[in-house]
Amino acid sequence: MRRRRFYSIQVTIAMAIASLSVIIIVGAILIAFRVTEETARISSGVYTRQLVRQITNNIEFYIDYLYSASTLLQSDGGVREYLDAAADSDRDTAAANALPTLSGMIATRQDIALIGIFGFKGGCLLAGPPQGGDAAEGSGPGPGLNPFIVPEAQSWYETARNKRGEAVISSSHVQNIIQNQYPWVISLSREIFDPETGEGKGVLLLDLNFRIIERICSSIQLGRRGYIFIIDRNGEIVYHPQQQLLYSGLKGENISRILESREGYFAGERDDRDTYYSIQTMASTGWKVVAVNYRSEFAENRESIRRTYTFWGLFFFTASMLISIILSRRISKPIMKLRRSMMAVEQGNFDVTADIPAQNEIGELGAGFNIMVAEIKKLLRRITQEQEQKRKSELNALQMQINPHFLYNTLDSVIWMAEQGKQDEVIDMSSALARLFRISISKGKEIIEVAQEIEHVRSYLTIQKIRYKDKLDYRIEVDEQILRFRIVKIILQPLVENAIYHGVKNAAKFGGETSRCTVTISGFRTGKGMDLIVGDNGAGMSAEILLRIQRSLRGEASVHKPVSADGVFRPSNPGSGVGIRNVDERIKLYFGNEYGLGFESREDEGTKVFIHLPAISGEDPLPPLRGASAEGSGGLP
Repeated sequence: MRRRRFYSIQVTIAMAIASLSVIIIVGAILIAFRVTEETARISSGVYTRQLVRQITNNIEFYIDYLYSASTLLQSDGGVREYLDAAADSDRDTAAANALPTLSGMIATRQDIALIGIFGFKGGCLLAGPPQGGDAAEGSGPGPGLNPFIVPEAQSWYETARNKRGEAVISSSHVQNIIQNQYPWVISLSREIFDPETGEGKGVLLLDLNFRIIERICSSIQLGRRGYIFIIDRNGEIVYHPQQQLLYSGLKGENISRILESREGYFAGERDDRDTYYSIQTMASTGWKVVAVNYRSEFAENRESIRRTYTFWGLFFFTASMLISIILSRRISKPIMKLRRSMMAVEQGNFDVTADIPAQNEIGELGAGFNIMVAEIKKLLRRITQEQEQKRKSELNALQMQINPHFLYNTLDSVIWMAEQGKQDEVIDMSSALARLFRISISKGKEIIEVAQEIEHVRSYLTIQKIRYKDKLDYRIEVDEQILRFRIVKIILQPLVENAIYHGVKNAAKFGGETSRCTVTISGFRTGKGMDLIVGDNGAGMSAEILLRIQRSLRGEASVHKPVSADGVFRPSNPGSGVGIRNVDERIKLYFGNEYGLGFESREDEGTKVFIHLPAISGEDPLPPLRGASAEGSGGLP
């Protein structure tokens, strides 16, 4: 059986306290770090939303100015005169009157990149910062119109016509309507109507310099990686610091969630959980200003906080380990003392006591242990006396089991041979009978040498040979190296008696004088001890009877109940069943349950009885008595 691994209770208690401390410390650090991060996130969120609101206000200021400028230009007399002019000469004169207003507005507001008036009756009036270059033919004063661009085909033109006078703000785009100029702008366009007739006169275009928005958004720092971008109400990018990466597909933004979100602040999902979005919607345009920052940057001193928590965590862990060691020693000390007392009792020392003064459960356990040891001492003393008496009784029972009929028949044979004048046979039988009883008594010794046991059974066989003459033969072949080993006496004679009975029965069955009973006794050394074997060529046993005998030896059948008319336990063979059982029990009583009798038998082929014994020489100490008999002790070896 595999021995269970031993764990010291002191180590177990220390590990338990240390594990609990680790769980509490790590949990406290994680909670504190999470609270710190959450506080930083809330603070960062509030600060970011304030920045986004400020940026939104600044951009709306420029957009509102575009609205105001478009309204002012729509009502300007020079502009209306220009749109009403049908002839080119009249249009040139009107352009000269309207251009100062446009140029003055450009001069005072550097954030306006272009002002354009496109009449439905023809002609266009453009005003912008001086860039050089020649004006296109028919374009009038100011920047020249790109000859390859048709204004009516531009999206801002078409949207303005569709909105019927409502101002329209476009997303950021490259304005290519000016010859040799391609600035990034945000365009406001609207259709100009005649206030009296409601008739459309033309389209007004105001381009806001995109760099203004870029400068406003890039001026805000949101950590090392944070940034701000703007989308319109359709999800188109108005401004993004990494706009080229977006257009090339190397970067993406959660545009759909931003458009659908009714919250002003939310975290990313799945692989984007470290990202937080702060959103502010412009009332005038529907644009959304979005600030992006990262959890890892909420706390600027994140690494410093982590190091601080780690240091204090290790400090408290070390302190908890020291405390756990001290407490475990204090708790385990009386337990270890009780364990040492128990180990002493395990080794057979019942004079120990567990001196545990603790006024707790362990102290009560020690007191109970002392009472238990005292009771065990008394019980062992009583069992020893009972076993001693039982040994004597078993020996007496075995000696009484020498078949009285055998003694009577032997004496009758002596008388009969004396009357017949067979002096030599009388002497041989009387001598054998004397040796038989002398070894049986053996001066009260219960352990004798194998040689003496062989001499005892040889005397028994000599007597039986004289009685049965040619019906009986025997052989004794015992290895000399086991003759000096010691065994329990009178274990072969009951087995030989049983073998002779079955051998003679077999001889009668197959013709009497022509069949002979042969009993063999052999012995040899084995790896675990030695074996003595008693065999015969008798009637043998069936598998069922053999199984019942083995069960009987294991204590599963009644000791005195006969097995079968063909088995070893039979009323017609008085005492033989009890003798075999007694032999097996006495072997187990002295040497343990791993020793005893084993049977091999087949019908009409004979029986072999194996006696498994330890190899105990004359110098070895005798084994202690094993306590109770072998009843119910398990199977055969």
